[in-house]
Amino acid sequence: MGKFSDALKKAEMSSGGQPAGLATDKSVEIGREEIEALKLDTGVPEAPDPPFRQSLGKLDSRLVSVLEPNTPVAECFKILRAKLLFAQNCQPCKTIMVGSPQPFDGKTMVAANLAVSIARGLDEHVLLVDCDLRSPKLHQSFGLELHQGLREYLEDGNSLSQYLVKTPVEKLTLLPAGETPMNPSELLSSEKMRALIRELKDRYQDRYVIIDTPPVQFTPEGSVLASMVDGVLLIARSGKTSRELLLQVANNIGRDKILGIVFNASNGSQGDAHYYNGYYPKEN
Repeated sequence: MGKFSDALKKAEMSSGGQPAGLATDKSVEIGREEIEALKLDTGVPEAPDPPFRQSLGKLDSRLVSVLEPNTPVAECFKILRAKLLFAQNCQPCKTIMVGSPQPFDGKTMVAANLAVSIARGLDEHVLLVDCDLRSPKLHQSFGLELHQGLREYLEDGNSLSQYLVKTPVEKLTLLPAGETPMNPSELLSSEKMRALIRELKDRYQDRYVIIDTPPVQFTPEGSVLASMVDGVLLIARSGKTSRELLLQVANNIGRDKILGIVFNASNGSQGDAHYYNGYYPKEN
């Protein structure tokens, strides 16, 4: 069956034999820990002064790792952080792609909350990169207006630092997507993008890079970016993402790259309440 199939089987077993990804109200296993399905409320170098301004809006209310750091929901992301950073018998992954098969799986908020949780560690610094050039959302999560970012750097930028943005979270820097380009897949598959990832991995030993991507089932960028990073965290919607779709996505990006699966549950409408149900690591 393979390691990835074993992880899916484990998810099915925790759901009482229901199809993979189907949420229940009961606790689900996360390694040796157990947490309950919990509802959220809705739906490199030091960065210089940001080319952004704070918008009038507040932080996204789903950014619980900032707004409600001591709640059970935020604890879920701390558990996820520990599983990714301190897994036994393996080197910690410094570049992690967060992707999902389809839109509205909750990948962006998982990426943002995970980045915050890692940055809250004593020694860890995080660069959060918005590689969803088609529909960037990370800047909105932190209450920022979009200006320039990854697109502009890849097209004609010389210094990455001018595009980096300080966030309200200490030790967490954002590289926003920038303006939406006509050729997102070509930009993200360029040698300049590969060189950027290599430099981030090799130059900054205390820095973790979290990358948010477009839905991997409908765009080529996910497979391209997966080849550049240390590992991939797949986000699925409980009750919506089928086992077959997850297997197809895993085959497309390479099963050896999969670090685990995070299941989000939803009431079925876009932007409505989400549930964080659990993380299923790939079996060693």
